[in-house]
Amino acid sequence: MSDLNTLCASLKSGEHVFADTLAFIAAGYDYQPQAFNNGGVENAAGQNEGSCKTLGLALLEGLSDEEALLAFGEHYRSVVATPEGSDHGNIRALIAHGLAGVKFAQQPLTRR
Repeated sequence: MSDLNTLCASLKSGEHVFADTLAFIAAGYDYQPQAFNNGGVENAAGQNEGSCKTLGLALLEGLSDEEALLAFGEHYRSVVATPEGSDHGNIRALIAHGLAGVKFAQQPLTRR
């Protein structure tokens, strides 16, 4: 996946895997760990880096709430399958509050 349109097409496939999201980010962006709040879920810099990168990508590139959730791949599908669960707090917070609930100390990603 070399461009955002290819990533978005993969997201809609229903079979997208989280590792592909992280590989896409690693290939095209520089990452700097940042503290962030996701709908009341506090994350320190360096904590939950997969969520930090994915949510940073979603905000930087203007992804929809749905695309941001789909970018979590199998982890999002697991949360959907267990709506009463307590795992994957950042995904559950994103479902409840959308990207509008995500606040970074500073944007964690910059395009290369």
